[in-house]
Amino acid sequence: MAIADPSEVTVDDPLWERLLAYSKQRFPLVEHGVMITVYVLSNLFVAQALEPGLETMSVGITTLSAIAVVFLFFLHLRVFDEHKDYDADVEFHGERVLQRGVITLTHLKVVGALAITAQFAICMMHSTAAGAAWLIAFGYSLIMLKEFFCREWLEARFLLYAISHLLVMPLLALVVYSLATGNMPWQAPGWYYLYALLGFFVMFNWEISRKIRAPEDEVDGIQTYTKVFGTKGAAKVLIGLRVVDVAMATAIGVVIGLAWGYYAALVIVFFVILAGNIQYLRGPTTERAERMETYAGIYIVAFNAIVAVSVALAYGIDLF
Repeated sequence: MAIADPSEVTVDDPLWERLLAYSKQRFPLVEHGVMITVYVLSNLFVAQALEPGLETMSVGITTLSAIAVVFLFFLHLRVFDEHKDYDADVEFHGERVLQRGVITLTHLKVVGALAITAQFAICMMHSTAAGAAWLIAFGYSLIMLKEFFCREWLEARFLLYAISHLLVMPLLALVVYSLATGNMPWQAPGWYYLYALLGFFVMFNWEISRKIRAPEDEVDGIQTYTKVFGTKGAAKVLIGLRVVDVAMATAIGVVIGLAWGYYAALVIVFFVILAGNIQYLRGPTTERAERMETYAGIYIVAFNAIVAVSVALAYGIDLF
């Protein structure tokens, strides 16, 4: 089924078509689905691999539930962001489906409420531990919605703003842990906390990459990381973050006992993405700046896929 062009859809089109046009513009289902699936699998497998006495990875209903919960969690975060940023987006992004009035914040409230209800129901059907882990993550998302009750102060500190919001990633990883093991999030082994933190750094790569601009594309009133770190400095920060990613992932691999191919794959992905960064550093054009987000998306998928596949090869998979 073809999704309507967001620029062409109108209030006269069916609601489902308008919502799909919105998702295409602000929450692409396929792209998010792929990234979330590999993210969940990597966290799920690492959680299981760190459990004492476990010999194989289990893939089944729990896996599908974890993917659904994380997908819906990101969806409700998008709804929260639309409410937080609506006024600014009307000013700077008036062409969007929401800002044109093709759908409304009320529509998104219903979508968000359904997503939140489904997440909690799925977690509680699995275990009290999963429900508790989700409530912690959801509580943090509510504080994010309120901008930690210091919106003006936080918005004036762009980097701190981003870090405070990305800290939801380790909490999401602990939801996956509790779904996978039935244990409370505070019962997770120390090495899993390290892997949960790794998710923060991997997502920070994407956060920076999608807000890198060529000098001629900077707009007054819109914050970017090229304004914070400098045109080339932002790309250099990305390289540094990816070094941290590889180092942390290497430590986890040693603890779990992964084969040499795992480490080789991490290095190969690092240098492939590095080539794109170097291209931007040599000439920060509009086209090359736009590619940075694409590279970041590829990096997230590849990084998590390498972890998931390597753990599965080391331990085997039990389908049920």
